[in-house]
Amino acid sequence: MKQDIFWTSSKARLKRLHINNRENYNWLFLPGGPGLGSESLRDLTDMLSLPGAMWAVDLPGDGSNLTENDSESFSKWSNGLIEAVNALDNVILVAHSSGGMFALATPELEKDLLGLVLMDSAPSADWQNIFSDYVKKHPIPETERLQQLYENNPSNALLKALTIVCAPYFSIKENREKVTLLLDSLPFNYKSHLWAEMHFDKTYQALWIPQTIPTLIFSGDNDHITPLTLFSQSKEFQRNNIMIREIKNASHFPWIDQPEVIQALFTAFLDQFSRDCRQINPY
Repeated sequence: MKQDIFWTSSKARLKRLHINNRENYNWLFLPGGPGLGSESLRDLTDMLSLPGAMWAVDLPGDGSNLTENDSESFSKWSNGLIEAVNALDNVILVAHSSGGMFALATPELEKDLLGLVLMDSAPSADWQNIFSDYVKKHPIPETERLQQLYENNPSNALLKALTIVCAPYFSIKENREKVTLLLDSLPFNYKSHLWAEMHFDKTYQALWIPQTIPTLIFSGDNDHITPLTLFSQSKEFQRNNIMIREIKNASHFPWIDQPEVIQALFTAFLDQFSRDCRQINPY
């Protein structure tokens, strides 16, 4: 049996969170950010009851998965992600925000996944223009000062402070305090954040679209960073194997806003997943 925590050769870290014996599935939860760490998904993983084992994945040099040179280690994120998926059998990848973008930028994954869940993510770098326009229309005065400080002298503390100040952009008013408390508890890693900003974010484009594996894509209707329209208005993602769902009255962290809805959505995905698997292998 796999250990509760282990590292791949590229230093991606896998931590087993929960396990039951209903099925031999391995659910890998990949966080967004980058830099937030898999701890950003703990409210989600704590509330879900899924058949098989649930794992938190931190790419090399991301979040609290520190290395001797985090920027250099994180530059190998694609190898780390491929190794994490290949380290286990029967993998369903659950990826949030930029984690979902990393998944769609890695076509090698398709042959090794049983299923895919993309949460508040995007199929291209177009999300940056959408978010930038929203910020211009809804400025937060304190962000400009913190952004300048961060650019001049980046640090984990400044990245955390800047992210917390920006909470109105990715949380609904009713749950802003919950999101702020979550952000304040996260490790943050500015080195992986800066690497992605310089080498990934501006040029990102999905390099594959799930052709057969069961796929769930969802976003909150108040997600101003990566709105669901990026997928729902893309003809390429309109496929029978892909479920696309909008979560009402929810933000960039919809499981915080609508936990019961998200639980029901994963149940519906599991039902579809089971039906699709039976069609592929009726015996």
